[in-house]
Amino acid sequence: MIIAEQKPLDEIKALVGEAKRVLVVGCGTCVTVCFAGGAREAAILASSLRMSFKLDHKVKEITDVTVQRQCEWEFLDQIEKQIKKN
Repeated sequence: MIIAEQKPLDEIKALVGEAKRVLVVGCGTCVTVCFAGGAREAAILASSLRMSFKLDHKVKEITDVTVQRQCEWEFLDQIEKQIKKN
């Protein structure tokens, strides 16, 4: 059984640090089932980060995408251009 939970928003913001562009990548399998990191959660996190940084008067480009399986490299190849951009 896989158990996952999201980190608190403040912790994620600290991890982002001074980065100007952030790509939030969701996974369409395991963490989707436990509602911790699927497409919906990635979109919510990206939106929450955009709002929070805007309130902090910090300019950041935050986008989100979801792949079918993050644990398989061939699925990450599909977003290679987005990863290199960010």
